[in-house]
Amino acid sequence: MRLLFISNLFPDTAQPWRGLDNVTLLHAMRALRPDADIRVLCLRPSHAFWFGKACPLQPRSGDEVFHPRYHWTPYVPKFGGANDSLYAIALRHALKSLPDGWKPDGLLVPWLFPDACGVNLVTELAGIPLVCVAQGSDVHHYLDLPMRRRAILNLVKRARIITRSEDLRQRLLNAGAEAGRVSTVYNGVDLETFHPGDKAAARAELKLPIDGKILLFVGNFLPVKGLDLLIRSVAHASTTIAEPLHLVMIGSGPLQPELTNLARQSGLKDNQLFWAGRRAPAEVAQFMRAADAVCLTSHNEGVPNVLLEALASGRPLISTDVGGISEIINPSPQGGVLVKGRETASYAAALLKMVHTPPNAALLSNHAISFAWRRCAQTYLDFFLTKT
Repeated sequence: MRLLFISNLFPDTAQPWRGLDNVTLLHAMRALRPDADIRVLCLRPSHAFWFGKACPLQPRSGDEVFHPRYHWTPYVPKFGGANDSLYAIALRHALKSLPDGWKPDGLLVPWLFPDACGVNLVTELAGIPLVCVAQGSDVHHYLDLPMRRRAILNLVKRARIITRSEDLRQRLLNAGAEAGRVSTVYNGVDLETFHPGDKAAARAELKLPIDGKILLFVGNFLPVKGLDLLIRSVAHASTTIAEPLHLVMIGSGPLQPELTNLARQSGLKDNQLFWAGRRAPAEVAQFMRAADAVCLTSHNEGVPNVLLEALASGRPLISTDVGGISEIINPSPQGGVLVKGRETASYAAALLKMVHTPPNAALLSNHAISFAWRRCAQTYLDFFLTKT
């Protein structure tokens, strides 16, 4: 079996976190099918394409098994309805970097527009089974933009679409996609990395406060994450809780300076807010074991990886009720609290409830077993082997 993965969402040494769920899926698929020849073409947006510059990115250690080739693709941010055509131009060039005579039996393409829609325009790949993955914003936002909507619906006529939440699937169906071509497959979670552990020992190792409650956010500091609500809510909760309340922020993004100022204006002390930067998965898992709860305040989501990782670590999630999060939280054994709306007092009350009456860590972790990467990977393989 020869499988070609095509997407901008694949990690490299400079951005080892980029598309981490995708590369983890590929490793899980390869573990199930060691005979499979899985290769990667990663096309990153850059004007360097027009100047014929080679892409210097290199794979992380361990990802060399996929023979990843990095290339540039042109991208027009403000008038992006034609970016699938630009992606197709770049992809035709990138295909030349594959070994002579190597032709895939299947194509796996996360991110619907422009990536998957661009693949759909490349005649050299016509007739090859195509599985595409809708990850979130490519449905939430792009279906409202006429040119991208048309391209996505044309894609569905040929490809099988996997959505990472049922909410995303329903949005595609409501837009006119054929139901039989769209399936929901939740992401997996690495149960060897994310599991319950001793809270005090984790805090000591990470040099976090031993006393008090610790809340954790993991993600990008971007507007869609609604982190102003999180900052204000933690500050509000701090005024009503008798013990110290701390917030650890793992990730990076352009909003960090603005959020730092907001924290001070809201009354959060500098020793209550920890900016931990980007962290490897094993480190994120240790932070989860050190925390009392994990927080999300997003405006929209699919089913974020951090949700499954929190459950596997035995930690509840406090989240705004958006996207597919309720699909996981509601069936789980007291896996967290979903907050309707974006009122600071409501969110603060929810997080205080969770830190004061935490659910059983073992129950949460056991519930996460059903989301093991092995099961997820087998489902993807089945689409190529029997359903495409």
